[in-house]
Amino acid sequence: MRTQDRLPFREIATRLDCDVKNVYQAWKRGVAALAEEAKQAHGQYLGEQLANLSIAIDALMPKVMKGDVRANEALVKLFDHQAKLLGLYAPVKANVTVTDEMTAHIMELVDQIAELDGAS
Repeated sequence: MRTQDRLPFREIATRLDCDVKNVYQAWKRGVAALAEEAKQAHGQYLGEQLANLSIAIDALMPKVMKGDVRANEALVKLFDHQAKLLGLYAPVKANVTVTDEMTAHIMELVDQIAELDGAS
């Protein structure tokens, strides 16, 4: 009712003759169950795709070892797809903290560079 009919929790509770809090808790459990199903389906799909890639890579290796240029190109594409599936190209997040001491040191270096430029 919440998802399909877009009914507010109060309306659902009234129709089902129950407490709003119970309706909300049931909805939360349902959403969590759907999320878990999606997570498992994604994991299964990912596993299947990686297994298929492994089979294709193994099949190409004899040709690659013989120096087949097209097999090498195909292998590179398979490795690229595998890396994307595994998230190896995901950007890396870094926490960087700049202290006042670092800023002061950088300013000293700027002054030294300016002096060198003035001396030339």
